[in-house]
Amino acid sequence: MDEDDASTGSPLRVIVIFLLIVVLPLAIGLFAAARLTPRPQIGIIRLSYDINSQTAYEIGQQLRTARENPAVKAVVLVINSPGGSAAYSEELFLDVLDTRREMPVIASIDLLAASGAYYMAAAANEIYAKPTSAVGSVGVIASLPGDIFIDEDLLTTGPYKAFGGTRDGYVRQIERAKLAFLDAVQVGRGDRLTIDLETLSRAEIYTGVQAKELGLIDSLASGEEALRRAAALAGVRRYEAVELYPLTFDTDTIPLPEVRYQPLPIDEARLRQAPAALAPGLYYRYVEPGATR
Repeated sequence: MDEDDASTGSPLRVIVIFLLIVVLPLAIGLFAAARLTPRPQIGIIRLSYDINSQTAYEIGQQLRTARENPAVKAVVLVINSPGGSAAYSEELFLDVLDTRREMPVIASIDLLAASGAYYMAAAANEIYAKPTSAVGSVGVIASLPGDIFIDEDLLTTGPYKAFGGTRDGYVRQIERAKLAFLDAVQVGRGDRLTIDLETLSRAEIYTGVQAKELGLIDSLASGEEALRRAAALAGVRRYEAVELYPLTFDTDTIPLPEVRYQPLPIDEARLRQAPAALAPGLYYRYVEPGATR
């Protein structure tokens, strides 16, 4: 065998060929895939101010976007709200539960998550707050119907058609709404809840530190820590935090950058202002002590 034949089958030549044909393309492919494949996303949804038909619609649509977008692996709810409409608070609670069945949901309380806002948060896998965040106010407010009267020119098919029912009957409706709220908190928090339901039904507001002691939240944490916890529950290490509002409502297609989506700045005075001119109905809403309607 001559020297050329011997060199053809040398171990060094085989290793070089193997590196060029197998290892190098594989390394290039992995390098490119890591940059061409989008990172897993942690979706951020913000509830700012009252819960009403508009905010409930916007948050519900963002939760749907999260469920339908395979890139979104978890959701963080950033909450600054005194609550609001009972029906829409319950709708958001159910929407969060639906989302929780498909991916982790973390509630991150900023300044205030009271009444209906805490109702929604109770559906999350975990709840975090700041030490001085305001948390709780588990209860219901409503206006009683007016006095029953007879109008000879008004014809109704039932004695309470014009009034909706008796005042004492309305009180019983409010009590049922309160019990539904308490049940939702008990189901959402489970064994982590250390405050008894009778005490919780007093509708007190607690600081984040107190809320942690009572089991209303899981821990004291910043917004960044809440994102990391959501990623950990989703089982992802490299992720991108994305605002879901512009993805849901396509605000990035607006050509002028100054009118593109920006999270609302939080006005603490507006956040805590007393409700005014509420339509008749039930509300899970925090009212500052001494505030008048």
